[in-house]
Amino acid sequence: MELGLTNSRVLVTGSSRGIGYGIASAFLAEGATVILTGRNEENLQGARSALSDEFGGDRIEVFLGDLGDATIRQHLSSALRPQGLNHLVCNVGSGRSVPILQETTDEWRRMFDTNLFQAAGMVQDLRSLLAASVKQGHGASLTFVGSICGMGAIGCPLAYASAKAALWAYAKNLVRPLADDGIRVNMVSPGNVLFPGSTWEGKLAQDAVGVQAMLDREVPMRRLGMLDEITAAVVFLASQRASFITGANLVVDGGQTKGL
Repeated sequence: MELGLTNSRVLVTGSSRGIGYGIASAFLAEGATVILTGRNEENLQGARSALSDEFGGDRIEVFLGDLGDATIRQHLSSALRPQGLNHLVCNVGSGRSVPILQETTDEWRRMFDTNLFQAAGMVQDLRSLLAASVKQGHGASLTFVGSICGMGAIGCPLAYASAKAALWAYAKNLVRPLADDGIRVNMVSPGNVLFPGSTWEGKLAQDAVGVQAMLDREVPMRRLGMLDEITAAVVFLASQRASFITGANLVVDGGQTKGL
């Protein structure tokens, strides 16, 4: 299926490893130019090198910096302005927190800074670039990477679950304001995903039998998700094939969530 992403420009936050790296790779496979971002220069350049080996380096750009810093985001916006931006994927997030009811004020703030406030800052600073893409006759989309932890009580760290729930509320309430600019807003909420360096890779190494027992009990498909199953959802929602989809939360969890 032709997705209409060839020659589009896509920024993926937190794309030096993990799900973000996989998303970047999937967009490159569709012919897009991808801007990789990260805070660690060694990891970022390593990602660029690996992706260049696979796709060539002409369609890969990098931006080093902490996107939680408003000044850094302004530098990013200025760097992107000459060539513009068609699609933004806000992927940065972290679920590593403390046990429930042991959260301090600093921990609550850290979880919301990482999982909500940075994404909101990206929207604030890059919205005009996406709107300009629409005025030039191109599509524009904004996709958030959420989590099923923000959709129900499934035993996730409390501060993380709360921040991801807030991210979905934020995304949903952006739909109408950004529709005025022609920008579509969607979310992909993964379940338990296996990829190199993931939490589940470590859990499988420690207790594969216990992990499978959990999957048999909680996940109708009785397995972990694969990275390409998440990235395919993100790429589709950014594509021309999803041109009438905005305000959607595409859950990719093997049936684990139980709510409507």
